[in-house]
Amino acid sequence: MLNFISNSVENKKAIIFIHGIASTSETFKNQIEIFKKDYSVISIDLPGYGKSPEPLEVSITNYAETIYKFLLSKNINKPILIGHSLGGMIVQEILTKYISFAEAAVLIATSAKFGSNDLSWQNNFINTRLKPLEKGKSMKDISIKAVTNIIGSNKNQNIITFASNMMASISKNTYKSAILSLIDFDVRHKLINIAIPLLLISGDEDKQAPAKTMKSMSKKIKNSKYIEIKNCGHLIHLEKPEIFNNSIKEFILSL
Repeated sequence: MLNFISNSVENKKAIIFIHGIASTSETFKNQIEIFKKDYSVISIDLPGYGKSPEPLEVSITNYAETIYKFLLSKNINKPILIGHSLGGMIVQEILTKYISFAEAAVLIATSAKFGSNDLSWQNNFINTRLKPLEKGKSMKDISIKAVTNIIGSNKNQNIITFASNMMASISKNTYKSAILSLIDFDVRHKLINIAIPLLLISGDEDKQAPAKTMKSMSKKIKNSKYIEIKNCGHLIHLEKPEIFNNSIKEFILSL
């Protein structure tokens, strides 16, 4: 059974948050506080993260299947799925396989394919993140630099501390497996099949999931809206929480 944090409100529209590679369910604690009055909110720990058990096999397909079955077990009907980075890839996997499952979805700082067709970019991405660990460094050792590198030009120390503490709590094996799960991800040809309302949110300073990539994605999805947040990097929900939260509120109210 997956671990999660929630406001434990039943019989209300469900909002499901799914975190990225270097985070846990705690990354969305601000959003739970904001949305808990009006919605049933759940932030999930992916398999191997937080208190969720290690998976037998790690892939984006398996992450998606595990979350889908978990939500079914909770009798959650027509949720709004919100995924950040890897979480956004997982949401896309769910949406393209179980087309009528969700009411709507929000994709944050993510893409429909891992990297470009340039294999050297993919290899550099993986090596940059995994080689320090292979040389004996701990997750704590690499966390501050890793977080600093992915946020925008406003290097807020509170955000760096919060995000790096989450990253430091993740095991090397979980982190490595999640990184490697990205390699074959590609649902670009399936985006046209998504018919539910989608909100795509990017940061204009994000180098992990560039704004131009997300804007291009939005053009392939029939019922989508694209928002680009200025002076913001990859951790949009932490860097610009007020704009982020208001954007989601407006989107949900428009459904």
